[in-house]
Amino acid sequence: MNKTNWKDRYNPILVACIIVAFCAALYLMQIRVGIEKRSDTVEQTLDYQAICMMAQREGYSSDKLLQQFKDAGVTTLIVYDATLERLDREKRISAMPGDVLQKSAAGVHHGDFDAILALPSLDPDAVYVTRGQDEEAWTEVKEDLFLRYGEERVKVISQAPEILEVKGDSRLLLEPDYRAKTPMMQAPLGLSVKELREVQQKGFYVAVRPQNYLPYTRKGVDSLFARIDKANVQVTTYIPCGTDVTGFPKDIAYMGQKLTERNIRLGLLEHVTQLQFAKFAGLDDLLRAVDNNAVRVLNIDAQENSKLMMPDALRRWALADEERNIRVNYVRLFLKPQNGVDIIDLNLDYMRQITRQVKGRGYKIGVAGVFQKPGEAVAASANGNPGFAGSYDPDRKALLLVALGAWAALALYVGMIIPTFKGTKQYILVVAGMLVTAYSLFVGRGLTIRQALAFLSAVLYPVLSISVIMTLWENIKTDDRPLLGVIFTALWQLALAIALSLIGATLNGSIMGDLRFMLEADIYRGVKLTFIMPVLLTLLLFLRQYSIFNQDPAKPADLFNQLVQICKTRLTLGHFVMLGVLLFVAYIFVGRSGHTGGVPVPAIEIKLRLFLEQVMYARPREKEFLIGHPAFFLAVLAAYRMAPNWCKLALVLGAVIGQGSLVQTFCHMRTPAMMSYIRAADGYLLGSALGIIAVIAVSILMPYVKPWLRRFTLNE
Repeated sequence: MNKTNWKDRYNPILVACIIVAFCAALYLMQIRVGIEKRSDTVEQTLDYQAICMMAQREGYSSDKLLQQFKDAGVTTLIVYDATLERLDREKRISAMPGDVLQKSAAGVHHGDFDAILALPSLDPDAVYVTRGQDEEAWTEVKEDLFLRYGEERVKVISQAPEILEVKGDSRLLLEPDYRAKTPMMQAPLGLSVKELREVQQKGFYVAVRPQNYLPYTRKGVDSLFARIDKANVQVTTYIPCGTDVTGFPKDIAYMGQKLTERNIRLGLLEHVTQLQFAKFAGLDDLLRAVDNNAVRVLNIDAQENSKLMMPDALRRWALADEERNIRVNYVRLFLKPQNGVDIIDLNLDYMRQITRQVKGRGYKIGVAGVFQKPGEAVAASANGNPGFAGSYDPDRKALLLVALGAWAALALYVGMIIPTFKGTKQYILVVAGMLVTAYSLFVGRGLTIRQALAFLSAVLYPVLSISVIMTLWENIKTDDRPLLGVIFTALWQLALAIALSLIGATLNGSIMGDLRFMLEADIYRGVKLTFIMPVLLTLLLFLRQYSIFNQDPAKPADLFNQLVQICKTRLTLGHFVMLGVLLFVAYIFVGRSGHTGGVPVPAIEIKLRLFLEQVMYARPREKEFLIGHPAFFLAVLAAYRMAPNWCKLALVLGAVIGQGSLVQTFCHMRTPAMMSYIRAADGYLLGSALGIIAVIAVSILMPYVKPWLRRFTLNE
């Protein structure tokens, strides 16, 4: 390999810029770590009505079952909107579809509707509602019917007794139809003050999931909070339900104001793909309206939950709390026995084990912790929820210094690819980049420039780290280093490469280190491109510095000519086989990145993940310990055994995959920063073990492989 002056390749001033940027990034990262550590409480929630229905079906005392769930670690019960069907079943009001009433004789529903049975105007496409045993529920139902359906559809058809006729879909569905609007008997009808009180009286906090009022009026928002205030309960979280947030589209700011006045957190339901959160119309605007006073909520989809065995579901909760900053475990109950255990014992054991695992990972159980700007502790609000100090946004001057590291890395790389791009030209690039960054950061929020800076850091630092290692290899003169010496060299060189890559990772973690990224309201864009670009950039760098067609170090490499020569290479069946293998690997490599690639995970890999989650603090990523780090060890062996440059290139490209994956880990801002650092360390340990095995195996096979390598190199 060509010997190069270190100062010529790595401009000392640009290196100094990177050191300054790294120091600023460490400053911002320690603030972020502090914010994450202070949010150390997990709230465990169940659906209040689901518990009551389970007790009813099993002939069990609901009060006793609720107490048992409380003892098992449930802190909060979720209250949904009441429905005419449920209130009628509980005899709190009476409701009956018109088509049923037309066929009914006197005395139906204890005679509640006898006064209208003879009316010729009885409409089969309407629901008829009257008071039952709960006068408060009757008052709430009347209010909500007029709010939701208006006077055009709701009218009083009897005064004594008072009976309402509500025009609309009067069907009763046995199974929900997600393709159509819910019929009136099962449609949302506002929160029940009685249920809110019952939950708190039984020793639980309250979370609410009301649906928006359509057609929307501000009176709907006022009614929601009037009932919460009337019940005088501690509501910890509002989790949207349906298709849009309450207050959409006209009064999202008003809804945010009402939540803020009561310090009720906004619950963000994590999407099933683990990418951002479930979409509700107006959710992002509401998040801004509450100044990011929000918590991430995990819930397993009902259909998926019905197929899961308890042990498979159990492993998700504490892991998600730790790895994805989930702070509300919204647990869905199992509805049928498993392995000979009835549903009550099954679900109680399920909750006990979730609680045990969550506590085992160092979390407290209580009102969910929230991310907020650092500072003095804020007093609890009037409803008892912990105070919220406000949203955290990193210091812009510190962010500007961090940006220096991204632009300096770009200038270094361009200088390596273009020999004439040195000195003054590199400085001009950095200064221009800093001016653009300063304008973007101080005039607006700078989201676009921060995404760009994060992308530069994610794709350049893995390449620069590998470049430093390749420069170290240029001093190799002979292939007589013993195998043990090669292994020790690979160990410290991989550690150095990881340390250099972690500089870029730290820049990434600080550039995107505000609450919106941590909540995944904003996400890093271009995940798949981030996996591809380090490989392509390393390929260009290698071809620029080293010749794969000529081993003579006295002859300089020529990037353009080598690319032309590659394009002119005669393709044989062997080439097509190798190309097919590479394309398949690329498909898996890219398709498996992120959470929406569509490439299935093999069962054996799932078992491997489960095993690593049990034995290691943070499960390392497969691209690091299965591909990148073993390839790095083999690249070191190839360098010290004077292997052909094309062979080194193939292994170096494999090695940079591991470095790119390591940096890309820090693009998942929902993952705590310290866990990402520990994951890198765990990946180093496991990858090194596999790398040592690979080096020993190849060394044993080397006498048989060397003649083939020579023949292949001569033919090429």
